[in-house]
Amino acid sequence: MIGSWVYWLALGILLGALVYLRVRERRLHNEISGLSNELERCTTELDEAHLTLNRLTGIDALTSLANHSSFQEFLRGEWRRALREASSLSVLMVDIDRFSDFNDGLGYRAGDECLAKIGRHIRQYVRRPGDLVARYGGEQFGVVMSRTDQQGAFRVAHRICAGVEGLAIEHPGSDVSLCVTVSVGIATSTPAIDSNWEELELVAGARAALEDAKQAGRNRVSTGNEAERPADDGLENRS
Repeated sequence: MIGSWVYWLALGILLGALVYLRVRERRLHNEISGLSNELERCTTELDEAHLTLNRLTGIDALTSLANHSSFQEFLRGEWRRALREASSLSVLMVDIDRFSDFNDGLGYRAGDECLAKIGRHIRQYVRRPGDLVARYGGEQFGVVMSRTDQQGAFRVAHRICAGVEGLAIEHPGSDVSLCVTVSVGIATSTPAIDSNWEELELVAGARAALEDAKQAGRNRVSTGNEAERPADDGLENRS
């Protein structure tokens, strides 16, 4: 009798242990499954965050325009295309006149609003897929226009310049005008002809023309060679 009792006790303990282990196994399986799902969710969110970051790195947070690095990348691509097509490519550098005085007089918040408003204004005149408006840095904007000769670029630049003044944003610290104005420099190249040029030299040419516009009194457009400046007849000529 004692041996039978011990046998059944041992068997009961063994069965209890098996049940416990089975329950424990199921619990661990559920926990592992839950952790696996959580890991998959976190991985998905991380991938989405990386994609968002990649998109945001090309955008200027203040103006929602392309940033400096996007400008350079876009220009390189358009330069290569212009080289293949033997077409003209123009770059505009747009600078807000006396912007540091604007910030000093009205505050940086007003300065940020001014930058965003002018960025939107420039974008109104530059809309084609082969064109780009970027915040080049500080109070300066860069514009790339594909298949656009100097005459067409000048006319777009003239509209930008006149349009900004027409926004009538008060600028009490300016010695140029009672309202905010911009100066614009233009450089144009046909890469297949100017084979010794590189795309960044086009930017350098536009910046040099911008300095000419500033030296000439600001609130104007310069091509770097005023003797060859095209007449503004209100028509846009894009090659």
